[in-house]
Amino acid sequence: MTLPNQPFRVAALYRFARLDGFEALRAPLAAFCCGRSIKGTLLLAHEGINGTVAGSEADIAALIDHLQSIEGLAGLEVKYS
Repeated sequence: MTLPNQPFRVAALYRFARLDGFEALRAPLAAFCCGRSIKGTLLLAHEGINGTVAGSEADIAALIDHLQSIEGLAGLEVKYS
């Protein structure tokens, strides 16, 4: 099996923050990621967010921008590999 020659990026991220109503973020974030073929796990809780995701460089950048626009998630800690 050969893989496409498209660069991809892995991002590990977290932010400890009060996320009241985090349940309401789940479906829109899942749709955002599925619509861009982003794979991985995002854990949402009252205490914040934690996860590791992979996708194209542009799609991961769009996801990080989107996450940081959510109240409480500005200053998200992200490590790339």
